[in-house]
Amino acid sequence: MTTSTQTAWPASVIARYLTVGGATADIRFSAGGWFANAACTGCNDTYQPFDYTGYFLDSEYSLEEAEQKALDSAEQDCAKWAQLHAEKCRAIPRPDGT
Repeated sequence: MTTSTQTAWPASVIARYLTVGGATADIRFSAGGWFANAACTGCNDTYQPFDYTGYFLDSEYSLEEAEQKALDSAEQDCAKWAQLHAEKCRAIPRPDGT
């Protein structure tokens, strides 16, 4: 049986995926909470999803609706990336915990 130590998530992290090596692939909201991205705490690989705001504005949504739909889409894209990355990344967490 293995044990893991729980640590507090950074305030901007909304989801974490545990990698094969024990690091995490984190999904974060950017400052202001209007965009999501993902990053690995082991290998420093990152993912910046497409900004769908213009796409939804072209689809006749209001600005607020378009921004929310764009954020939801970015979050879904990040979740897919984080899951796939976590399944193959063998990097171990950095000692400084960042």
